[in-house]
Amino acid sequence: MSTGPFRKISGRFFRTVLVERVDRVLDPPGPQSAGRYHRHGQPALYTSAQPEWAIMATAGYMREDGRRRVVVPLRIGDALVLDQHDLDACLALGIDRDRSNQSWRNALAEGREPPSWQSADLARAAGADGIIDRSRQIEGGWHLNLFRWNALGGPTVEVCGAPMPFELSARGPTWGL
Repeated sequence: MSTGPFRKISGRFFRTVLVERVDRVLDPPGPQSAGRYHRHGQPALYTSAQPEWAIMATAGYMREDGRRRVVVPLRIGDALVLDQHDLDACLALGIDRDRSNQSWRNALAEGREPPSWQSADLARAAGADGIIDRSRQIEGGWHLNLFRWNALGGPTVEVCGAPMPFELSARGPTWGL
């Protein structure tokens, strides 16, 4: 069976969530939330292949808002995703993968549509369950972001371990606009 421009991925991944949301780790973001690969009201489940990567991906937000988070291990099964490491797959869908690396927060602050939303829109329209995001701060790092999960025909996601608390060092990056 051909997966077309998509990569089939399964395995253990990690999601950083607010402590008060740990019992809702698989819930989509609320309607007021937007992110790199989802518009307000769109479902998205942001995960990382390593727990350290999940922490690094959210450390700036934690420093900015001061809210505690935990890392939750997840088991993801049979997701067909666009891997933005694959230039040919991106080109086949009309995606300029480098535009996904532009600041989505700056774009929103300037009243523009984040270019990464366009990448996600094209991947969704082509039938992808999600997108692999090339990390901007972790050499060789990447993140798996699902557009759908635990729905008929989509990938499965389940919690597969206890939440892992962590502390940030006293200094580190913040996400200024």
